[in-house]
Amino acid sequence: MTIEECLKNKEVYSPPEAADYLGIGKTLAYAIFREPGFPCFRIGHRKFVMKNDMCSWLKKNGAAVAAGKEGKANG
Repeated sequence: MTIEECLKNKEVYSPPEAADYLGIGKTLAYAIFREPGFPCFRIGHRKFVMKNDMCSWLKKNGAAVAAGKEGKANG
């Protein structure tokens, strides 16, 4: 599948699109995209992530990321 097909079929998300899909704020989505090891890629200056890669990464790391962000907000 080409990147164009992935974009058309919504298999690829930008940070705001990932935020909408996950039901989180854009600020947290951008923070997740900056996490070391997060499987995003660039097209020009924009970052994207494959839906399946994002879901797999969040299953492994999501709770730790959420806890870390909450700790920064509350601490």
